[in-house]
Amino acid sequence: MKDGHPRDERLRDFRNFLFLVWKNVGLPEPTWVQYDFAEYLQNGPDRVVLEAYRGMGKSWITSAFVVWTLYWDPTKNILVVSASKSHADDLSTFILQIIRTVPGCEFLDCVGRDRHSKIAFDVGPAPPSKQPSVKSVGVTGQMTGSRADIVLADDVESLNNSLTQNGRDLIAELIKEFDAIVKPGGRVVFLGTPQTEQSIYNLLPSRGYTVRVWPIEFPDPGLVAVQRDTLAPEILRRLDVEVARPGEPVDPK
Repeated sequence: MKDGHPRDERLRDFRNFLFLVWKNVGLPEPTWVQYDFAEYLQNGPDRVVLEAYRGMGKSWITSAFVVWTLYWDPTKNILVVSASKSHADDLSTFILQIIRTVPGCEFLDCVGRDRHSKIAFDVGPAPPSKQPSVKSVGVTGQMTGSRADIVLADDVESLNNSLTQNGRDLIAELIKEFDAIVKPGGRVVFLGTPQTEQSIYNLLPSRGYTVRVWPIEFPDPGLVAVQRDTLAPEILRRLDVEVARPGEPVDPK
């Protein structure tokens, strides 16, 4: 790399990096669902909605993905957006913790950089830029003027802001801003759990987004018929080869 910091080529696969992160933050090895989610996060399309059940680890996996992205390209700018500013700040804090905990990532630390707060910081090798390496904002906060290679929208729909049609309409309008924020060739990744049948995530396919779903239980044939185009292929494969049965938990661990 031009910055002179050596990289481990084994970590080109984000799943290997995720294993390393989990080990160093005291978690057990990622489950098959978490590995499957991680693989699609790395290799999925540029406009994607990743839906999974509560507790699957979407936010933590994505925080590791941010570090992995900067590990391989410290010039990237990443915007983390959530329904609440505090949740977005928690994610950027965890990103910093990964950088300071995982061996080989120390060179990304923001110590000594002018921007070094948990809400906006530059990684060590980042070149001078108007935009920070990582910035966290609430979806109703000030996003105007931001530019990013990757916009990570984590739980922009919450129980509170999706209770009414007016609330859903507001969020649906606010997330249109992502198209103005993301740089040409960049990615917009939504992560979440739909809160209602009128979830804003249901609007996104009409805006060019691909949806990938990991349900909490293996679906029955009726649901498979309805959701086949969005279900993670590994869910379908396990049902097809009868490794799993409808109604069983997808991830017992």
